[in-house]
Amino acid sequence: MLALLSAVLLFVCFDVATIAAKDGLIDQLAGFITGLPGFLIAALAAIATFNRPVIDQEMIEGPTITIKVGNTKIENSQLTRRDFLLRLFAYLTVLSIFLVIFVKVAMIVTLPATIAVYGQWLFVIGFLLLFWQLLVLLLFGMYYLCERLNMNI
Repeated sequence: MLALLSAVLLFVCFDVATIAAKDGLIDQLAGFITGLPGFLIAALAAIATFNRPVIDQEMIEGPTITIKVGNTKIENSQLTRRDFLLRLFAYLTVLSIFLVIFVKVAMIVTLPATIAVYGQWLFVIGFLLLFWQLLVLLLFGMYYLCERLNMNI
């Protein structure tokens, strides 16, 4: 919904050339995203080594997962808070790295004039979809780390 809303707002208010061009909105947001992988990798390391018993508790009404290590397979294992956070922050790390590469490649691609505007809007919509997903999940992960893990439940 956020991607759709922001894409419509950008479509109504701005020319796509200013949004997708060098030093445009997408390039500026990519600058913000460039710093995220380092932060997210540090968060992964912190979560993996976090020494508090509450993080290894099973999530309330959490899903079950299958864990496979080598020849050992554990099915229907309850998801712990540590597992959830590690998976979330690993996904966010990969997504942020992908977004940075996506923007860098898109900035050097030249499209034929007949489809340039459509290609630029497709790029903007794809970027916004991934950007909002990254931002919302990052904020959710930060909330969970700061608030939920400190509750005595």
